[in-house]
Order: sequence, then C-alpha cells, then structure tokens
Amino acid sequence: MDKFIIAVFASVIVINGSADMQKIKIKKAVASHVYNNYAANRVFDGYLFSKSRWIGKKSAKGELWIELRLANRSNVGGVHLFSGFSDHDALQDFYFEFKDASGKWIKIPSSETTGNRATALRMPFDATVKVDTDALRLVVEKTKGDLARVKEIVVWPDTGKAIPEIEKHEVKVPLIYLNQSGFNLHKPKRFTAPTLKDGTPFQVINKRTGASVFCGKLSGRTGGFSSFNPDSRDEYVVRAGGHESFPFRIGHWWLERVTYRNAVIFMIQSRHYFGDYKHEVRGSHGWRDDHHYGWEVNTLVAQYLSNPSAYERMPKSVRYQCKAGFNGAFEPFKDDAPDIVKLIHFGADLAVTQKLDHIYFKQQLAFFLYAWPVLKKWLPEQNYIAARDFVFSVWGNKGKSQKYTYDRNSDHNMFTVKTRIGTTKGDEPPGHTVLPNLLMYEVAKREGRSDAERYFKAASDQVDWMIKNLNWNDPLTTKGQRQAEHITMTGLAMMLKSYPDRAPAGLKEKIEAWKKVAISRSANMWDFRKYSATQWCPTGPQVTMWNEPGNLLGFPACALAAISATPDSPLNKRLRQISKAQMDNAFGRNPTGRVFSYDAPREIEGCDLGWYSFYPGGLGHLPKTRFVFDGAPKNALYPYNPQVGNIGWTEGWIEFNTAFNISLAYMAYDDIKLQVDKKRGIIRLKAPLNFDYDKVENAKVQMRRDGILEEVELTEESPNSAWLSTSGVNFSGVSEVSYGYGYFKHRVGLAE
Repeated sequence: MDKFIIAVFASVIVINGSADMQKIKIKKAVASHVYNNYAANRVFDGYLFSKSRWIGKKSAKGELWIELRLANRSNVGGVHLFSGFSDHDALQDFYFEFKDASGKWIKIPSSETTGNRATALRMPFDATVKVDTDALRLVVEKTKGDLARVKEIVVWPDTGKAIPEIEKHEVKVPLIYLNQSGFNLHKPKRFTAPTLKDGTPFQVINKRTGASVFCGKLSGRTGGFSSFNPDSRDEYVVRAGGHESFPFRIGHWWLERVTYRNAVIFMIQSRHYFGDYKHEVRGSHGWRDDHHYGWEVNTLVAQYLSNPSAYERMPKSVRYQCKAGFNGAFEPFKDDAPDIVKLIHFGADLAVTQKLDHIYFKQQLAFFLYAWPVLKKWLPEQNYIAARDFVFSVWGNKGKSQKYTYDRNSDHNMFTVKTRIGTTKGDEPPGHTVLPNLLMYEVAKREGRSDAERYFKAASDQVDWMIKNLNWNDPLTTKGQRQAEHITMTGLAMMLKSYPDRAPAGLKEKIEAWKKVAISRSANMWDFRKYSATQWCPTGPQVTMWNEPGNLLGFPACALAAISATPDSPLNKRLRQISKAQMDNAFGRNPTGRVFSYDAPREIEGCDLGWYSFYPGGLGHLPKTRFVFDGAPKNALYPYNPQVGNIGWTEGWIEFNTAFNISLAYMAYDDIKLQVDKKRGIIRLKAPLNFDYDKVENAKVQMRRDGILEEVELTEESPNSAWLSTSGVNFSGVSEVSYGYGYFKHRVGLAE
C-alpha cells in the first residue's frame, strides 16, 4: 500500500491507498461566504494546518456551503473531510451534493451526517446515486458558532475499490469507559474505570460551564449517576483520578433518537439486489448474507407494532422495485406507506415469490399475516391472500424445496416439537417455533379456521419441552446462540404474558430462572453478561471466532420480554440495569473504548471513536451501507486487556442489526405509558417519540368506538417533553384507547 501524507502538525494524518487510486483534482473552490480571508481554495492545497483553512459564516438565511469545481468530469467514490480547529470544533450537521448533467444539485444520501465530533472523516458514497459530476458542494447545516472550519477536502474516484483509510496515530482512549453518544433520562447511567481503585471520587462535569453537577465514589471499579437527570442541551464528562471521559449528552430517549432512523436506513440499503449493492450475492435471499436465518420480517414487524408513530412520521425514501423471479408475487405498496412497511412488504413478497418454504421463512410470513390488520391500510388485499394461501399450504410440510448454506434443519414441519439446539453460529435457537405458532393461532382464529387450536398446541408442546429440558446454565441455550437468543425468550414471554391461564406449568419459574442466570453472569465491572462463569465471550476452534455484536445488541429484547411476562419480579430492577449496560457496551463501555461501528463518528450523533476496522468485502457487501455493527471485543480483551487490540474477526452482518432492531421494539414497549382521564376528556401518551428537542411533535393513538377504530392525534406538551396529549375528547361509545398493535399494544379499557 502506498501512503499519502497530506499534512504534518502535532501528529500525523496518514491516508492509506493503492497507487492506482489517485485523488481527483480540484481546479477551483467557491463558497457562500469567506471569513477573514480564510479563502475557499485552501480546502484543496494539501495542508492541514489551522492557518490553511476555509472558514465561512452562515448568512442571515442560514446558507453556508463550499463548492468544489473538479478539473474533469468524474465518477466520485467518496471524500475525506478534515474540519475544525486543531482537534476541536468539527462540522456537526452537513451533507454533500453534486451537480448532475442538467446542472441540478442532487443530495448524496450516504453523506448526510448529524452530531459529528470527528475532525477527520472518511466518507465513502454508496450506490444509492451515481455521483458522475464536475462539481461537488458541501452544505453545512450546524457548526459551532455558525462558523464552518474546513482544513481540507480530498475527493476520490469510484474505481470499484474502497476509498483509502485514515490513520490518526495520536488517538488516545480515555480510561473512563462509558456510552460515548449519551444516556436516556431516567435510565441507568453507569461507567467503568478499570485502572482506578474503589473509593476514588468522581464528578460529572458540565462541559460548557465547567461546573460539577454530580459527585460519587467508585465501587467495583464502576460509578453511576442514574439519579442525575438534567433538563439541558449541554454536554457532560466524567472525571476521576486525573482521567476524563469522552463527552456525552443526556436526553429523552437519547439512544433511540440517534438510532431509529439509522436502523431503518440499514435495512433499506442492505437488501439483496436492491439497496446500495445491486448485484447478486450468494447465500442471500432477502438481505445480503442473511442465509435463511436473518429474522428480518420478524423484527421489522415488531418495531412497527411497538411504536408505530415513530416510523410513520419518518422521511420516506423507498420506492417500489421488482426483479423477475425474485419478487413480484405481491402487488405494489402505496407510495405514501412508511419505509418500514415497504421493507416488510419486500421481505414477505420475496418469500412468496420464490416459494421459500424453509421453516424460518414460513415463520417470517407468520409475522406478516399477524400484522395484517395494521398493514392493510398501506398494502393491497392481494398481498395478504397470496401470503395466507402459501403459508397455510406449507406450514406442516416436513421437507423444503431449496438448499441453504449452513442449514442443519431436517424437519420443517412447524407442528412438531424441535429438540435440537443450534451452535454458536446462531442458526437453531431453542423454541424458534413458539412465537410463530402463537401468531398463526391468532391468524387462524381470525380466518375462522377449524384447526386453529392445532397451532396453539404446537406452541404449548414446544414450551413444555423447553421447561423440562433446557438448562440455562448451558451457554448454548443462551448467549451461545450469538445473534439469535432473542428468538427463545420472546416466544416464552408471549406465551406467559398473552395466555397466562393456558401456559404450560412451570413457565413463570423457567423465565425467572433465566433472569437469575443472566444476573449471576453480570457481576463484574462492566455489568457485562458473560458467556459462562469462567468465560466472557464465545470462542471457537479458530482464533478468529466469534464476532459477537449480536449477543449484546439483542440482549435488551430478551431481558425486557422476560420482564413483561413477570412484571412484579424483584429481579427486574437489576435486569434493566444489565440490559442498558449491554447497549452501553456497544457504544463504548467496553475494554477497547470503541463503538461497535467503524463509521460511528460520522453516522451516530455524539460518538467519538468507532471500531478499529471494517471488512471491505464479505458476502454482505456492507462497507458502504450506513449503520453497520462491525465488531465487538473478543474474549481475550476481558476483563481488561486493551493492549490485545483488534484481534479476531471483524465483519458486519445483517443478523447483528436485526438483533438490535428487536431490542428497539422491546425497549419501546417497556417505556410506553398510556393514560386516559375520561371525565376531563384527556388522553396522554409517553413513548420514544421526542427525537427533535426543538420541535413540537405528534403521534396517533387508537380509540375503539362502537366497534370501529378511530385515530386521535396527540401533540407534544412542549418542544422537549416526554408526554404527548390531547383534550376535549368525546368518549361516548368508546370501549378502549390504545397505542401500538398486537402483542405490543398498550391499552386502557373504558367501562361504561
């Protein structure tokens, strides 16, 4: 590899690149504004000195941009962007656009960035749009003091190879480890200080004012400030023993705020044939590298049912596309359907079109059929009929029509009890038939089928076998399923929560026993749920095994599903704390101090340090896809061996993101509160919906009046409130007010 050293100052920025990938020449730069002679042309002079910058100030209309006029028309693959003063004051919110052949400016979706802190960014453009142009423009939406400070922009050609990487040799990881992005109000807020002794005092410091706003002492090399819940937009740091953490924010549903849209964008971009890589990918069916156990429709449906308003009000970017033999059995969705509904349509369509009768694809279609009463306002009735007829015809078939990589399933009959437990590959989680059979039981009842009870019996028989045979102390029944553990507990929880009088004997005790094992394995300075009493993470026959982001990302779904089934358990408080800790681990509270995503500083607001590397190839072809979880600390890095560094395998995988998606669903369900004051005509809703702290946002709840559903719009009680409400409601004939759908529904019954 050749190296392009583009500047020397206190430390060295090095760009690694191949000799056949020279940067695109820029002939001129013009800007909306030039501040104090910091000229626009300085952004391509090859120097990163602070004196050699363009600085521009926002106009009265809020306009702030710099245009790069290229020496020749080129296909652009991405840019390196160096901004700020020294290593501070980076551009925060911005995007790039390009001028097409007609002279129109087109936004590049993969360049949209919010909450950035990094002064050196590598920004590959994905294939959503082909950037064939002779001019690029950087549009700055938010920056410190309304001043854009740009040291250098390097433009790279699209050669089919990844654009060069940036190495910053001066990076130091703070020795206080916590969630780099931020914390949710009124949720656990904990950190780890592995080099400091117990009893060491710590302070939470307001970064803007310098004031100490919370004090405590370390215990077990951890500290907590859960009771600190400021109504503030400020950043904070933790200081202890001469160390200072990365800065972070605290706000209403902060984690959801910075990930909800990203999670949907990942599912849009990572699709097979479509998305940001439109070629055929082997081993893939709907999403790239999904094999047969991606659980995509399962988790997408859960997300939508749990918090519908959050997804319905998102920007819409998916358009209908069809490829012969791949999808097309379904008629197209409505253009105004939410993106998440379009993705559910996509996943179900391809399964029916290709007659994917593998046991896991049949299960995914069960989620589609179950959710139909909610989906039908966006989708043609033909979609339901096609899926229904296919699913009922193959549900009990033992065989399958296709071959699948890594497939060990020999019995695809959904009515038989499954006794085999999968490997750490995560391909055969215990009880994977429970939840789909319960959903099909509801579908069969809705259809008036005489065999409806057969589906419930299949689920009940499977749960009974699990109660009697699963040993939670065996890691292969829990964390050993890697990215698929959520499949087991969500099924058990729904059986007990939705059918308490019909659930097999001992189910409540079985769920409580799982909680005890999870808690016992988490008694360490990271609040990290270990693989076993003696091992931190799954390992395998090769040193590279395993890459395990899915274990942590999916754990909140397991924990919160278990809590929903046994809400009065004394174990729930600690379990919620552990649940939050696994997410914090993914966002920096781990022995590496890194976020699991390589591109985190650009894509996730508030993140400072992403994963060491990303995998440039792989079956998933995910390098250009937004919001990829690339890697997690391996066993050798625990309990605290950061010097081990980037060992083992690193590669994003659709299954890691779907594990995260299902956790988003259960996190929403756990947080939602619905209140009705019938006498005063008031409805109030508390839910993860406050994503813009400066804007009054809306949501919709449902009322059942005389058997007919009505939608009622609620308004946020202030621009930065946890609650939305409406007043003056006429409750005449109303029997129920609800938010969410199906087994994620919150309801208030109104007796006459």
